[in-house]
Amino acid sequence: MAKFTGRALTMTKVGHLKLSEEDALMVDRLSEVGFELGALSELTHEEQQRAESVLQTLGLLNAYPVDDASDTLIDATLARINQYESQQVERMSITTNDIEPLTGGFRIRIPDFISVAAVLLIVASVFIMVGRNARARSISNQCAQNMAMVGQGLFNFAQDHNGAMPTKKADNLASMFSGFMPHRTDEDALVNLGYCDQNHLNCPGHGGEESGFSYQTQSKKLWDNLQKRGRVIILLSDRNPILNKLIDGEQCDPLTPSKNHGSLGQNQLQDDGSTRQGPPIIGEDRIWILDGQARSIDIFLTH
Repeated sequence: MAKFTGRALTMTKVGHLKLSEEDALMVDRLSEVGFELGALSELTHEEQQRAESVLQTLGLLNAYPVDDASDTLIDATLARINQYESQQVERMSITTNDIEPLTGGFRIRIPDFISVAAVLLIVASVFIMVGRNARARSISNQCAQNMAMVGQGLFNFAQDHNGAMPTKKADNLASMFSGFMPHRTDEDALVNLGYCDQNHLNCPGHGGEESGFSYQTQSKKLWDNLQKRGRVIILLSDRNPILNKLIDGEQCDPLTPSKNHGSLGQNQLQDDGSTRQGPPIIGEDRIWILDGQARSIDIFLTH
């Protein structure tokens, strides 16, 4: 907002009112204190008279004639205010038209009751879905922690056994290795020798036979080569869901997700001790089956 000053009044021709330079300076001083004469301090007698004269001159503005406010305009303004307030109250009010009073009580109209029930069902289903997802994520995290403990046990075992991994024969898979006896990571040896606890071998969200993990399975010769190189890539994962069908010679989808976590994917323990979650394929290597391709290691996880 522009500041009204005495100098501005002197420099412009506003009607017939003109002030001297001294009066203009006094207007400046008065404007700074809100035109309160008593707020000015240390005034000389001449300045006191000049200030009173200026205030008297400016006081003529109070006597400037103006027309009375139009009653029509006032009434129209008040009517608009009342209309606005009525609309606000109407928007925030809850009508009871849907509840009809009867002699013996009240009757609720069925269509409106169904609408309310549908909304409540939708809200309930959303809460249930969110709760299930949160629980599934918590189970998956606990599963990954158990895998990490197994990985720590494997590392400590290798440290104590000159880099060797605990393995055992997988007799039920010999037909899949062209007659060569395959060997699988021996998780029971880790528990029996105190490298991890029994509960670390299970996914906490799934009990019974489907609760355990599936472990790296290779021929004895390849295991020896892998241990010398120190690279296995994937040590174990959630349970292989198609192993039984493979043993029975049935056709199955090698990208079938483990039953442990469904759409969340499989938890997988890598040879560096880290865990990852993803589909049952590493690069082009499908971890549930023997791909039969010429590569240094064909990841195959069994139980």
